[in-house]
Order: sequence, then structure tokens, then C-alpha cells
Amino acid sequence: MMLLAAVTVAQAPAPELRGSWIATAGSETFHGSWGAEISRRTPDFAQGYWTLLNDADERVMEGSWSARKIGSHWHGRWTAHIERGRSFSGSWDADEPESPQSKDRTFVDLLTRTLEKDVSGSWRSGSYGGTWSLRGIPPKNASH
Repeated sequence: MMLLAAVTVAQAPAPELRGSWIATAGSETFHGSWGAEISRRTPDFAQGYWTLLNDADERVMEGSWSARKIGSHWHGRWTAHIERGRSFSGSWDADEPESPQSKDRTFVDLLTRTLEKDVSGSWRSGSYGGTWSLRGIPPKNASH
């Protein structure tokens, strides 16, 4: 019976992680939403989606992202698509705060931390760049 419970827990899907983001590019500020898909089998790799919203909270652009952890540093790539078929791509980076536990953190830990406080980093696309910040949204209660 104990073995069955252990197998069930091991196969449980990773939690749904999502939230909002803010980014800067020079004097401009942008905002939108994000979501993450993380496999428990590869906790140092993640991928997900993001959307760019206008001031009326309408979707203007959407895209995908991926990330890989190296030491206490996260490095990722992102792509974006707009209606007329144009696409953009770039990279993003984030560093874990230095602590004895930082090397043991997974991307789930990093994104889960967004429920308590913002996580931030930098982004780049060609000669453009800026900063970004993520804030998490608590998962919906399964009983609702």
C-alpha cells in the first residue's frame, strides 16, 4: 500500500504556475501575463507562454519562452508573434540571490517565490533591452 502511494505522488503533475509581468524598454513600460509548464523530471528546464497586453488589457502580442538553470543563473529564450505574421525573439536572464540553498533551487522554486515577492531580471532583443519583473497568482482552489 505504501509503494502505491509513493508511485502516485511521484507521478503527480507539476503545479500550474502563472502570473503577471512588467517590463521596461528605455522609458516605456509594458505588462502582460505568463504561464509555466515544468516537468518534475527536468526541474532545471522550463517552458511556457506569455502575452503582452495594452492599456485596455487586450492581447496585443503573445509568445513562448524557455529557460535553463546553470549554477545559480537562469538563462532563457523568448519568441513573440503578432497578427501580421511578424515575429520577434530574444533572451532573458535572472540570478538567484546568493545563499547556501540557491544552487539547489529549481525553476518551480523560482516561480513559486513569485507568490511571495517579485522575481526580476533582464531581457534583450538585438540592440533593445531592459528589465522585467514577475508576480505570481495563487493557483485556483480545486474545490471551486
